[in-house]
Amino acid sequence: MTATKDDKRLELIAQLLAKAESTTPEEAEALTEHAERLMLKYGIDQALIDERRSRTGHTGEEIIEKSIVFDGVYARELVRLGGAVAHALGNLRPLKARNRHGSEVLYLVGYESDVAQGELLVRSLHVQALVAMRSWWDEHRTLYTRGTEHDRRRARFGFLRGFSVGVAERITDNRHKVVSEAGTGTELVLVSRKQRVDEHVDGRGYRKGRAPRSTDSLGAAGGYRAGLEANTGERAVTH
Repeated sequence: MTATKDDKRLELIAQLLAKAESTTPEEAEALTEHAERLMLKYGIDQALIDERRSRTGHTGEEIIEKSIVFDGVYARELVRLGGAVAHALGNLRPLKARNRHGSEVLYLVGYESDVAQGELLVRSLHVQALVAMRSWWDEHRTLYTRGTEHDRRRARFGFLRGFSVGVAERITDNRHKVVSEAGTGTELVLVSRKQRVDEHVDGRGYRKGRAPRSTDSLGAAGGYRAGLEANTGERAVTH
């Protein structure tokens, strides 16, 4: 697979996600579903190509890492969302850290094309999650008028965590469908590819991410539903 083909594929996916940002929720769902399946299919294509190249003694893609830095009150939740998306895609190893400036950092480790596509999806979903959370909060803020600011913030955090779970489930379901459609032997190639990524990470002694804390159940339920509807997500990053 040439660099030009990779660029065209990323451009097509980016166009689908960008269009989804400025349309109706119903059309956005269809567009993002399409973008997700393209990512998964392209990831399978590249894995099969690399497998054939390695059998003939040729060099395939390199394993790289890409960092995405987040600041702001929701930074930790957005990193957690990115990690859930990366795990669901099945071809990346997400790592979490905090840099010397106090920012939350998500590292995506994997083969070059997988990282490029994964980063695009992660950044899109981060913005969609914030948009969905703010819309949900506008509808439910009155339920927390008697609570403390800590309760209100916990509810919004809960929404983002629920969103992460919903999105991850949808991506995982689509991945199973795409792999099944790809035919016999594909799963073994993908497992081998992911194993090499894991060995790369484990060999460098990276620290595993932290487990999530307890959260607001109403917010989590709302976020979970929004995540399921998102399928794969849109938009860009930040706080």
